[in-house]
This record gives sequence, C-alpha cells and structure tokens, in this order.
Amino acid sequence: MKHEGLIVGLLVVAVVISAVGLVLGVARPARQSRVVAATGTAQKSFVPDTAHLDLGVQTDASTVQKAQQDNVATMNGVLAALKAAGVKSEDIQTSSFYVNQNFDYSSGKSSIPTGWRVSNTMAVTTKPEIVSAIIDAASKAGVNIFNSISFEISNREELKAGLMKDAMANARAKALGTLAGTTHTLGDIVSIAADWSGPSVVTSGAEGMGGYAMSVPVEAGTNVLSVLVSVTFELD
Repeated sequence: MKHEGLIVGLLVVAVVISAVGLVLGVARPARQSRVVAATGTAQKSFVPDTAHLDLGVQTDASTVQKAQQDNVATMNGVLAALKAAGVKSEDIQTSSFYVNQNFDYSSGKSSIPTGWRVSNTMAVTTKPEIVSAIIDAASKAGVNIFNSISFEISNREELKAGLMKDAMANARAKALGTLAGTTHTLGDIVSIAADWSGPSVVTSGAEGMGGYAMSVPVEAGTNVLSVLVSVTFELD
C-alpha cells in the first residue's frame, strides 16, 4: 500500500540521517579549562629625587580686562621669583587658566554681577631640597593658589618593571604552593591585573600657604611604591 511505502521511505531517510550523524560525530560541549588564581605583591622604598608643585595666582577686579592685567603682572613676578629660586624655564608649564564672572547671591531673588575672576596655575618640577624655598619665594611674589605637592623618583618606570617582575614571581610561587601534593603543573597565564599605589601627594586649598612670609617646612622623606597583581593560570 501507498502508506506502507511512505513509512518505509521515512525509515530509510532516518537511517541515512543517523549514519551521517555517526560519520560526522556528535557535537560535545567544549572542555572547560581548569585554572588556579593567585595574588602577588611587591614594594620598594625610595628617596624622591623630583618634586612636582601645582600653584598659581587668582585675581579679582570689576572688569575682566583689569582682572587679567593684574593676573599677568603678578604671574610675571612669580615666574621671576621661581627662576631666582632655582627653577628652570623648561620645568614650568601652565596647567590651567580660567576666566569667570563673579556673582552675589545674597539677595535670594536674583544673582548680581560683582566683577570678574582670573585664575592661572602652573606645574613646576624641581628638586625636593628647594621646595620650601620655592614656596616662600612664590608666596612673597603673590601666589595665592597652592593645589598640591608630590614627590617622585626619576627612574619610576625602571622601578615599576622590577616590582612587576617580583610580584609575578610571588604570585607564581603562591599558585605552585596550592598545587603541592597534586599532579598538576602551571600552564599558560590566562589573565593579569595590576593595582599600583604610591607615591604620596600633599594637597592644599585655594588659599593654600599664600601670604606667609615664614619658611614653610617641606620634607620629601622616604616614599613607597607598591603593586598587587592578580594572576590566573591554566592547569596542566
């Protein structure tokens, strides 16, 4: 009968499809890699040989032209004072320049324009041992913005490379320790993440240390650069 022929034909097709499946193979879930994670640390103390200061001048006047003229005049005096204190021209760079209108909001109804403000700051690179003298000289010359002081070492990248190597060795040793008593060995590195800390930054407000004629004691001291690495290894 026609129905029997149809059933036989479907069976033949099913057998053929099954055979093709056997030849090509059945897809299996990919084998999940086995991994082990470990963290490593390294740190090194150093005496800074470089200092970075961010300082500047803020002036207010009834007109923007007068505020800017006053700012330029004061900044020229500051630049001369910095160079006299031992800072090289190539180690002074403008870091920000702002012109803003001042308003009085005390009426509670509407703001009243009261004049203009010009702020000009510069980044100064120098030696730690003359930072105190620079602050004194800049303050006397009219600097009224001291944003920050940071201490650094000139061969920072070389130092970081050595610390990274030590931290990786520390992480590998810890990972091998977890495999003690097993038949596993460490394979390729799957991922690495590094978290650095140091050196320190000393910050100050907008008024900062400006206006003080007395010597400002600033000590670079000993600083620390450290790194924490998180490493994931394949297991062989």
